[in-house]
Amino acid sequence: MMRLWVLCMLFAGLLSSFSVRADSVEVDDMDKLSVPISAAEIDALVERALVEFNVPGIALGIIKDGRIIHNKGYGVRNLETGAPVTADTLFQIASNSKSMTATALGLLVADGKIDWNDPVSKHLPKFRLEDEWVTRNFTILDMLTHRSGLPLGAGDLLFFPDPTDDIDRVYRALATIPAVSSFRSKYDYDNQLYTLAGQIIESVSGMTYAEFIETRILTPMGHPQCKGTWANVPKGANWATPYTWTGSQYVENDPKTTTLSASAGGVNCTTGGVLSWLQTQMNKGKAPNGTTIYSADLQKELWTPRTIITSGLKDEPSLRISTTMYALGWRIAEYQGKQTIGHTGGLNGMKTLMSIMPEYNLGIVILTNQASGFARPAILSTLQEAFTGIKAPQTFDDFVRDSQQNSSGAEEEMAAAWASRNSALKPSLQADAYTGLYRDEWYGDIQIEDQAGTMRFRSTWGPRLKGDMRHFEGDTWIVVWDDRTMKADAKLTFVIKDGLVTGIRMLPFDPRTDFSFDFQHLNLRPVR
Repeated sequence: MMRLWVLCMLFAGLLSSFSVRADSVEVDDMDKLSVPISAAEIDALVERALVEFNVPGIALGIIKDGRIIHNKGYGVRNLETGAPVTADTLFQIASNSKSMTATALGLLVADGKIDWNDPVSKHLPKFRLEDEWVTRNFTILDMLTHRSGLPLGAGDLLFFPDPTDDIDRVYRALATIPAVSSFRSKYDYDNQLYTLAGQIIESVSGMTYAEFIETRILTPMGHPQCKGTWANVPKGANWATPYTWTGSQYVENDPKTTTLSASAGGVNCTTGGVLSWLQTQMNKGKAPNGTTIYSADLQKELWTPRTIITSGLKDEPSLRISTTMYALGWRIAEYQGKQTIGHTGGLNGMKTLMSIMPEYNLGIVILTNQASGFARPAILSTLQEAFTGIKAPQTFDDFVRDSQQNSSGAEEEMAAAWASRNSALKPSLQADAYTGLYRDEWYGDIQIEDQAGTMRFRSTWGPRLKGDMRHFEGDTWIVVWDDRTMKADAKLTFVIKDGLVTGIRMLPFDPRTDFSFDFQHLNLRPVR
């Protein structure tokens, strides 16, 4: 029924969504150009993605040979009102913001206010990691290149699902969570170091992060409607509402993000704005409107590979990679032997992607307002094959199958875990021995409660992190979150010593759990 609703909305509202001039950018009539795919074929591709991946709305932009040949919205930005996505619709671009953050720091380097090799502690005296030597030698370049030694997603639970406004929590997380690799030896993606990058921008410039990004990048490029944080988007703006598809219905996600994490993923922009950003990169700092945003020397710094990504881009299987590197807010990879430069982004109910293929003078941006990540690579791989003539390693149908298997496979894996558990293994203690207040040094407090015979987990400061605890085996429970859009149910084990609970350890249980739900980094201890 919901798929039928989406199809109806396509015919009702999409035909009027295309404009040859949108968001202050000129759009060429691609059917009059020598390109290997027609506008009608692109329309059919995106409209199919809306239905197959249950995405309410998608905005797609394409640059080829310095010309914007496609900039169009599809579907709806709000399911309740039926308002269509247009080329002027603002999306949260999530981690695609990181390239702007790195560029902002580069502008401050050019201004002579910082140096790439400055210790972070020079500008942020509160900054420290577990190791004192690493703290002293940890530079601004280190904070942008995911080589700190900290584990994947360290401290992200401070922002997923509920965002904190307390910067001291971020400092404590980075200082407390143990390293899992030696300094500068291994890639592990880290949002919170980009959060602190925003703090450096604010400390040195005297502006908020959003003000700096808007003043030095977005507005000079000709896109004042793009904002450095969701809080700056005017009420009633043409803005995409985020959604999660549960398998049977859409659930609207709370769009709240804090200005604190804007430098890690808070920029809101249109396809036209992101297309101008890609063109600025391809033009070595010169925006399409002729404004010089930064120097060619800075462009070289931004795209210089710094850290080897040994695991590849797991979230973008359309990129079959022999070598992948992280630069400054950009991934440098290969698509079938050809260089690609890009990034992806994900927030609750938003998935975004930007990609540049310099050898083909091709740039693509895909913005969606649904939490599934499969629409992006399905569209990207099809377009890359069309424009390069190189057969994609995965077809659109492959991504449809992967999407279906991702959901059904996760449910089957969890069902198998329940079926194979030792249900005869009872808890070591009486129920009231497990209840009470528990504290983690960086996250804060959680409460274990007994409500009419049902154990409940509740964060004392994050209202969405709460749920029933279903006994699994022994002293282990599965926390089933009330908010089913999270898809991040967790395994919780009480540590028992001498008949007393001495701590709680947690791990993801749902295979679909995003790495930002870093339950495994908690070290909860009872507050007696």
